[in-house]
Amino acid sequence: MREYSIGAPLGLEPVIPADLIEKLVDAGLKKTFRKNAAIYRQGDTADHVYVLLSGRAKTVLVAPGGQQALLRIHLPHNVLGLTALASTPARDGDAVAIEPIETAMVSREQLRKLMRDEPRLAEHLLELMVNRMCDFHYRVGEMMTQSVDQRLARALLALSEPDPTASDENERAGITLTHEELANLLNTRRPTISAAINRFAGAGLIRKSGRRLHVLDPSGLRALFQAAGA
Repeated sequence: MREYSIGAPLGLEPVIPADLIEKLVDAGLKKTFRKNAAIYRQGDTADHVYVLLSGRAKTVLVAPGGQQALLRIHLPHNVLGLTALASTPARDGDAVAIEPIETAMVSREQLRKLMRDEPRLAEHLLELMVNRMCDFHYRVGEMMTQSVDQRLARALLALSEPDPTASDENERAGITLTHEELANLLNTRRPTISAAINRFAGAGLIRKSGRRLHVLDPSGLRALFQAAGA
């Protein structure tokens, strides 16, 4: 669904068809963001959605104490900021550029008009929101029932899933999240994730190459996280 699903078994195929993405882009204003720049901040008024045209972005939930939970990683032709459609439109997390990105910024009013004019767009946006809800519910359930190793195994499998639109095989194969980002994704501490990654590497499940992780044994990782239901 043009974002990495860590819990629910969803692929990276586009949820919103290309012709509807084009209509969104035509209705929006192009805007670029440098690496690590904030697209929007948690608590801000949500008066736009953003269509990601190039690069990757992430959405992060920030707790009152400053702790962060990585919600999802977005790929090109995905839509960020759908809380603009809420009855009280406010950002429920930070959105940050992982690398330099280009977006199309579509106002709440223009999006609502497009949804009235193009009922298919409303259907696909609803599908995207339900997919995100399902992924969130899976992840909450996994936090309650699975160990960090099991959750990390599933996350690595999801994050290494080949992007059907990518042409760079090296980019498709590697996981570029830092240990801190993986910890934020799995609601645990960085040292815990680092220790688990070292165990996985020692067991031949993954290979560390600089800042990149490569999955070597998908079936081994799959057996690890499926052990919870055994």
